[in-house]
Amino acid sequence: MNLDVAGQKVVDTDLVVDPAKLAHLAAALGTDSAAETALLLPFFAATAAGMDSVIAPLGLDLRRALQGGQAFEWHRPFRPGETVHLQVVIADLIEKNSTAFATVIAEFRGADGELIQRQRTMFIERGEA
Repeated sequence: MNLDVAGQKVVDTDLVVDPAKLAHLAAALGTDSAAETALLLPFFAATAAGMDSVIAPLGLDLRRALQGGQAFEWHRPFRPGETVHLQVVIADLIEKNSTAFATVIAEFRGADGELIQRQRTMFIERGEA
């Protein structure tokens, strides 16, 4: 894992909350509340701007990596068709023995700058055996 990217912003882009993707997610969930649930989590921030947007700067070797945790802070649901701004920061990187830990913070904001959601993801990369 590339420890030099600690504190760096790796994504700064706009995304559209695509109604067709929301419908697809709701269909996959298949519950009575699926449409409402889809509005809470239409994006996984680590891949929302493309898989390599976070994985590449981290230098994460997916053969030795796993997701160590995920936390969400919701301020409001996403709205179908709205454009949101996504910023992803590599908040913290530590290495302990031969294992590396990366904390990635993503914030989604509406056009008015209002915080919609914050995601915190922990990636763990095991050392080579």
